[in-house]
Amino acid sequence: MSAFTGLRRCLRLATRRYRWQALAWMVPLWLFLLGHPIALQRTYPSLEVRTAILAQMREALGVRLLFGPVPDTGGVGEFASWEDGGYLLWFVAIMAVMLTTALARRDEQDGHVEVVLGAGAGGWTPFASATTWALGAMALTGVGLAASLIGVNAVVGETPLRGALIFGGVAIAQGWAFTGIALVASQLVRDTSAARGLCFTVFGGAFAIRVLADETGATWLRWLSPLAWRDVAEPFGAERVWAFAVFALVATALVALAALLHSRRELLGAVLADRSVSARRWRVRGPLGLTARLGVRRLAAWAFALALTGALFGVMSGGLSDLIANNPSSAAYIEKMAPEMRPVVQYTTLLSVVIVALVSTAVVQRVLGLAASEEHGLSEAVLAWGVPRTRAFVAIVADAIGTGVVLLVVSGTVLSAATSTQVSEDHAAGRALISTLTQLPGVVAAAGIAALLVGAAPRCRSLAWTVIGWSTFVRFFGGLIGLPKWAQDLSVLGHVVDPWGTTHWLPLAVQLGVGVTCCAGAMIAYRVRDIPA
Repeated sequence: MSAFTGLRRCLRLATRRYRWQALAWMVPLWLFLLGHPIALQRTYPSLEVRTAILAQMREALGVRLLFGPVPDTGGVGEFASWEDGGYLLWFVAIMAVMLTTALARRDEQDGHVEVVLGAGAGGWTPFASATTWALGAMALTGVGLAASLIGVNAVVGETPLRGALIFGGVAIAQGWAFTGIALVASQLVRDTSAARGLCFTVFGGAFAIRVLADETGATWLRWLSPLAWRDVAEPFGAERVWAFAVFALVATALVALAALLHSRRELLGAVLADRSVSARRWRVRGPLGLTARLGVRRLAAWAFALALTGALFGVMSGGLSDLIANNPSSAAYIEKMAPEMRPVVQYTTLLSVVIVALVSTAVVQRVLGLAASEEHGLSEAVLAWGVPRTRAFVAIVADAIGTGVVLLVVSGTVLSAATSTQVSEDHAAGRALISTLTQLPGVVAAAGIAALLVGAAPRCRSLAWTVIGWSTFVRFFGGLIGLPKWAQDLSVLGHVVDPWGTTHWLPLAVQLGVGVTCCAGAMIAYRVRDIPA
């Protein structure tokens, strides 16, 4: 029997299990890169206008930190590679981490790998299957992004084939690099969450190196950060095709290192010693205390990440406000995303929407963790001690909403403080804080919908992510594509209180009502269904 016996069947199995999860990442990225440059060109049809806008953005520190070095010319390709690529490539990296750790670590953690090996698969088949499938998913993502830019060129021009292919190649190279990082992390630790934590620590370090390279002029540092490889290859600019040889070498080295570590550990084991068990005893009172204690590290990680995001967005606020004030085209563009608002309210609302979307992600993730606990038998262990189902369910939901409150306070405070250093007029800092905190009803609504899915139909719990995805899409692009107002209002994001202006309280009341009603329905359904589902 070969060490790779059954590889083809394992690849088909991985495709069947993870195809929808992968497409849920890919399709929004493709559609965004297809639609946004077209909307940009139609809003700013003149090359001179786009170049002038970039000149204004070049003076804003926060913009440079977020998107990287500003291009000299405002061609659609350059603009898309800079602005859209600034965060689309982040999502490619995150996608690589999430998919790879699920394939390489969670499947082993859940016992799927043991079943595959017991069915006669070769010893290296699970690792090879996870690696091949993840690399293939990243390649397909990059090809789709290149195809999107080719489609843009067919509609508005200014995104030639060579530049589109190089941008897609950068996405593939970056995805492969973070796939390799995730594979290495999956060998070092035995827990999926710990592996993802290591990966996102590396992600933060790569971002810091990219910023250091941009702001100090030490361009050689860009080779050390996959997040800076776009600036090395320069799609629609210098177009350094030869750089991909180095990118491929780095990705190959990471995969080889992961294979070496895999060969030196046992099944279900890890290279590093397990530090998840502590000898210290913690006083835990009831299911809520247990839930809070188990989630304290994740809460701290989210709080740190959102504090950095809030600080970055606050520093950006000065450049964004100047852009809105000095450029009528930009003002009209922002008006479509946040209509009927004063300029200060517009940019504070848009900045807070991004932050609250991340907070909602953390909250929904916490609620959906109840279904994962059922699958792993943890819920059964808690209920076996005589804890009522209702109490256990309320503990999870209350912890999730409490997590949302803490994260809103932390991120809103940091965003407000950073905004106050850049913009002083029209109560900008106060509006930044209040626009963040008053989106709590939307967070409650997202948590309630997720809880209802877990309580009534746990197999469909992934639909909870569509709430956040739809809300983010309509808030930023609903006005640009002409969606009806009632469709744009079907969002858990962007409904804020403005104490210095006009506030519409009805959306907030409806969101709160939806959240409370869904939580009540979820609790009733959870009491009567089987566990595990």
